[in-house]
Amino acid sequence: MPAADQQSRRWRVAFTATLLLAMTAGTMMQFVLGVLAPFITADLGLSRAQLGSLSTLFFAVGAFASPFAGRIVDRVGGRPTLLGTFVLSGAGLAAMAGAWAYVPLLATMVIAGCGIALINPVTNQLIAVHLPRGEQGVVTGVKQSGVQVGAFLGGLTLPPLALALGWRAATLATVAVALVGVVATRLVVPAPAGLDGGRQAAQRAGGGGAFVRWLAGYAFLMGAGVSAAAAFLVLYAVEALGLSEGRAGFAAALMGGVGILARILWGRAAEWTATSTVPLLILAVTSVVAQGLVWGAVAAGEWLLWLGAAAFGATAGSWNAVGMLAIVREVDRSATGRASGIVQSAFYGGLVVTPIAFGATVDATGAYHVGWAGVTVAFLAATVLAATWHVRDRRDARAPATPPG
Repeated sequence: MPAADQQSRRWRVAFTATLLLAMTAGTMMQFVLGVLAPFITADLGLSRAQLGSLSTLFFAVGAFASPFAGRIVDRVGGRPTLLGTFVLSGAGLAAMAGAWAYVPLLATMVIAGCGIALINPVTNQLIAVHLPRGEQGVVTGVKQSGVQVGAFLGGLTLPPLALALGWRAATLATVAVALVGVVATRLVVPAPAGLDGGRQAAQRAGGGGAFVRWLAGYAFLMGAGVSAAAAFLVLYAVEALGLSEGRAGFAAALMGGVGILARILWGRAAEWTATSTVPLLILAVTSVVAQGLVWGAVAAGEWLLWLGAAAFGATAGSWNAVGMLAIVREVDRSATGRASGIVQSAFYGGLVVTPIAFGATVDATGAYHVGWAGVTVAFLAATVLAATWHVRDRRDARAPATPPG
């Protein structure tokens, strides 16, 4: 292999790893909240609804800020925005480690929520600008697996750290991911080029159209379902199934571990499909099945929890790899940030809906059945939406082309 090709390959590996770190750092807060929920609620005396409200605020800030973040990415460029992502995410985690009550915890959610607003717009824009088609699918899958890397590492390491050193020390340890990301960004990511007329035109056009609006609706529904597992899977395993905190943490680790490989494979497969609606439809259908396995563990036993957690990681926990690649493929790269911000805002809006409502139903009923039923409804609605858009795609493909003139 020529030296230039070797250097280019090394850069792509380092570039991909940096994007993966960004996704891990930006989403780490949700896994810290989920995995350390038994420790945090016991230490600070939080109710289930209060715990859910932390995730709600985190993603509410992300949803509100994402459209603005997308515009920032398109105007400022990827490198400075990526640095800001790592700084905000690390600052939020560090502040959480020092929070002494419910209200200070709410403030940390605002900081971290600003960081999560930037992650998909900036990483999608960097992929669209710096990588050609044919390489985008794998890199998108790998960087989206950074979310699952956070779930896997969080479920595997945070409970033992919390048992040995306390939940605050365990939370503070996660700041290391953001610090490494800052260094990697400065070493690996190219400086942004100036704006050109095509980019400005795309910004005026709105950067999306019907496809982005449809994908935003799908993202909202999938987010509404995914958020329950991220926020309550470990607590569900402890309270409903009687598992220890450490053993329950392995369920989150399993979901994350499977999701790492699944996102890479989904990204690779989606790049070779003619339309993104087919894999998105499959993901919605199989998410209903995975959710049913998790819910059924109360009646069938612990073994179904493990199967359900693995299936959840491979399906509902992996849809973002296909969804983000769809933006990279379908939207002009000069407006990738803005389109990503719109879809991400809808996804986070979905994440906002479930945790506080889910927690409130558990507090009110003492069981998890109502919450899991609501999650199933969300995935069924996403299935219907994806099927409807797929039918439209097939109809448009069969329609004769309009002759010129």
